[in-house]
Amino acid sequence: MSEFMTQNTTLSNCMACMTRRFALCVVLSLVLMTAGVGIGTTAAQETAINMTVNGDSLTDSGEFVVLEDPTTNVRVSSDTAINLIEIRINGEIRHSYRPNSTSLNQTVPLELDPNENTVEVIARADSVATFKTTLTKNTASPRIRYTSPFSTSVKGGPANETNISSGQVTLAGDLHTVSEVERIQIERTLTREVDNQSIQDDREIHQITDPGNSFSQDLLLGNGTNEIVARYTDSNGRTNKDSFRLIVNDATDPEVNLDVPNKSYTDSVRIRGTVRDETKIHKIEINRTTNNGSQVLLMGSNSDPDPNRLTYELDTTVDLYYNNSNNEFRLVAEDAAGNIQNRTFTVEYDPEPRVAITENTTNARTEMVRVAGNISEARIDRVTLETIDTTSGERVDLVRVYEAGTPTESVEFDQKLKALPDTTVVRLLIGYENGQHTQTIPTNIRKPQNETVEGVGTGDDEAVPDDSEFSNETESINRTSNPARTIESENNSTTTGDEEPTDNWSAVSPALLPIRTRDALGGVVIVGGTYLLGHWV
Repeated sequence: MSEFMTQNTTLSNCMACMTRRFALCVVLSLVLMTAGVGIGTTAAQETAINMTVNGDSLTDSGEFVVLEDPTTNVRVSSDTAINLIEIRINGEIRHSYRPNSTSLNQTVPLELDPNENTVEVIARADSVATFKTTLTKNTASPRIRYTSPFSTSVKGGPANETNISSGQVTLAGDLHTVSEVERIQIERTLTREVDNQSIQDDREIHQITDPGNSFSQDLLLGNGTNEIVARYTDSNGRTNKDSFRLIVNDATDPEVNLDVPNKSYTDSVRIRGTVRDETKIHKIEINRTTNNGSQVLLMGSNSDPDPNRLTYELDTTVDLYYNNSNNEFRLVAEDAAGNIQNRTFTVEYDPEPRVAITENTTNARTEMVRVAGNISEARIDRVTLETIDTTSGERVDLVRVYEAGTPTESVEFDQKLKALPDTTVVRLLIGYENGQHTQTIPTNIRKPQNETVEGVGTGDDEAVPDDSEFSNETESINRTSNPARTIESENNSTTTGDEEPTDNWSAVSPALLPIRTRDALGGVVIVGGTYLLGHWV
């Protein structure tokens, strides 16, 4: 029993010793792990990434400037197999590799956008490693975002062909480049089809200097195919070139605005106006519709662009016939594409001057006649008034109303002329562009009888009216339509006839003279009288 107890005590001591030894091993293991010493495993290995551009090494998170799209050399190494490598530019995956080895050495061309570009090389082995740098493409060739006559993006160039309806267009756009654009050259060449062959003709070049951030250039195109070559050069001499075709399909008639009078008083009329077209005016002519008589104002030409053929100022004259049915005309305007605009108009020929007599009065005492009126609707060179003795045919008086070096279309006159009682007429002679118009104006001036009223004689000089009182002592014959009168004072006479006064000189009646009175030396003097059945009463 004692021996059994001794053995058991010895076993217990051994187990306690083993426990202490195990605890010590655990502590040592923890210490070694804390110190970085692997116990039974292999430590993770780092992945190395290197980049060079044109032989120059790049740094992670660094910056580098290039003058054009560069070529880079990418080297990746790792202790373990690399299963994926990506090269990204501005977040876009441009190149991807799966080497499945511990290293990669690859030469890669980089297509950069203008200005700054973020370039990343991402490699995955046991872990992921990233190399990131900034490449600035400082002097890339200028890029253009076109805004007229079509629209593009910065990267997208113009289409090969664009159809337009007008020969007048504007090529415009915004410039995208770091370096300043110093000059722009735009070349336009018209291509025409001759005998089923394309022939280039009519070349024009436009130059723009120092455009800034945008440009705008007006172009005049010919009907058909126009080749456009645009070159954009920056301050470093780098040039971007765009080539495209603008095809003009003009289907619009020319625009015509005319200024033509409806009536003419001469045997010709002036025609003015404007003809416009968006591409080119080919021909303009005026035709008389009744006999096909033609007046060509602008001769036909080819389809080549011509800035002087976009607008035509019309200013010509056409002859008129006495028969107004022959005075209808048609203006024909044709553009280079064959579009035609017609305008028909008629001008009435009315050559005789228009005469209106507004005053025809007589003074029997002074043997004077007063004639007033106006002449219009003709190109008047001169106007003459004269009085004629119808018995002898002799000229009693003469006055030139109008005469000038420049013809006029209206003449006003108000004249007093000597006249003989009973036998005088007034004659109006109008010289105008087509000859002379003569018009006779009858008068009714009668020599008064010597009469007295209430003992007052007419021989007193003070009772005789003078010429200064002409308008107060006379009455217009053409205003007398009824012999019934009310005799009143000089300044307050009235007419009691039923008819209204008239200014029509042709209504003058040679059988009537007005009866008027005036105060003289305290009495009343009768001026004029009434002529009935060949006798004065």
